[in-house]
Amino acid sequence: MSARFLWPAALLLLLAGCGGASRSPSPSQPFAFRALDLRQQDPAGRPAWELQSPEARYDIQRKFAQALRPRGTVFRDGQASISIAALRGTVIGDGQAIQLEGDVRIRLLGKDPVEISGDSARWLPREDLMVIDQHPVATDRRSRITARTARYLINKDLVELRGSPTLEHWQDGRSTDPKKASFPLKVKTRWVDWKPDQGDLTAPAQVRGERFDPAVKPKAGVKPKPAMVLTAHGLKGNLRAGFVDLLAPVQVRSADRKGWLNAKQTRWAINDQRLSSDQPFSGQLNALKAQGQSFQIDLNASDVLIPAACVLEQPGERLTAQSCLWNWPSGRFEARDQVVLQRQTYKQITRAARLDGKIGNDGIAVFRSPGSRVNSRFTLPKSEQGDKPRRSTPIAF
Repeated sequence: MSARFLWPAALLLLLAGCGGASRSPSPSQPFAFRALDLRQQDPAGRPAWELQSPEARYDIQRKFAQALRPRGTVFRDGQASISIAALRGTVIGDGQAIQLEGDVRIRLLGKDPVEISGDSARWLPREDLMVIDQHPVATDRRSRITARTARYLINKDLVELRGSPTLEHWQDGRSTDPKKASFPLKVKTRWVDWKPDQGDLTAPAQVRGERFDPAVKPKAGVKPKPAMVLTAHGLKGNLRAGFVDLLAPVQVRSADRKGWLNAKQTRWAINDQRLSSDQPFSGQLNALKAQGQSFQIDLNASDVLIPAACVLEQPGERLTAQSCLWNWPSGRFEARDQVVLQRQTYKQITRAARLDGKIGNDGIAVFRSPGSRVNSRFTLPKSEQGDKPRRSTPIAF
C-alpha cells in the first residue's frame, strides 16, 4: 500500500473507534494514534521505504503528523539498505518530507557499516535525499568526518560534506567508542565528497593535516600543539581500501619548522599510518639537506626512509648512499650501502658500508662510523720548501 492511502485508512479506523462518543474532537485538536506505519513501494512493486513510530499525533488541518521515536528503512532493489532512527519526527503530507530531530542516526547496512549522525535531518523520500544541517558526523570502523552540513544523495551513494570538513583516523580499529579514541592525524579541507558504500573520497581544494604525538597527553583546557603539519593541493582516495592520495604540491614539516619535506603526489596509508611517494623529493633538517627518488614516513615512529638514491648535503660535506633513514624528533640518521662522504676540507673522500650521524645543537650533522670498516682518502694542501713547491699529495688509509 502506498503512503498516500495510509492516512485516510488510519483516520477512518480512528473515527470508527470513536463512534460511540457524544462529542467529536474539535477540528484544531490533533488525533492521537497508537502507532504510525508508513510504507512506499517502487515502480516494480518492491518496498522503497518505510517509517514506523509507537506513537503519533496527526493534525488534520495542517496535514502533518508528529511521531515519537520514529524508525525507518530505505530499501535498494527490495533489500534493506539504510536504517534511520531519531527521538522525534514530523511527517508532512503522505511522506513528502520527514523532519527528524534529536540523536538522528542514519546507518548504512552491510559489511563494515557506516553511520551518519546529527542533531536534525530532513528526509525527502521522493528525491532520495537527506540533509543533515546540524553537526553531521560520518563514522566507520576507523575514521570519522565532521562538517557543518551534509547532503546524502541516496541513489548516487554520495555524501556532500560542506563547511570545513575534518577527516580523523584513530589507531585502534577495534574501538567502539570514537569519543574515547585518539586521533594522531587530522586532515581539514574546504569540502569533501564521499561515497560511503564504495568508499571513494574526493577533496579537490587545499588541505591541511596535523599530526599529534599520541604519547603526549593534552592538558585540560590547553589546545595541543601538532608535532607535524602537512599541506596539499587536494586529496582523493578510498576509505574502505585504506588510503588517501595527497595531491601535489605536498609539504610535510615539523611544527618547530626545523625540518621540512617537499614532495609530489603522496599516499597516506591510513590504516598503517604511513606516508609514501615513488617520485623525487627534497627536504631539510636544520642545515642538512636531503633528496632522493622516493620516500616513506612512519608517522608512529616519525622515521623518514629514503630507500634509493639518497643524497645528504650540508655546508662543506656531501653524502651519497643507497638508502638513508632519519628520525625527525631526535635528529639521528643513518646511511647504508655504498656510502660515500665527500668533504671539501683536504678533498677528503670516505667510503663505508654504513655511517651514522646526529644533528647537533648548532644544526650541523656529525657523521661517524659504528665500528664498520672505513676507507678514507684526502689530499694535503701545497707547501713550500725553499723555492720549490710540492705537488698535492693524496693519502689513503
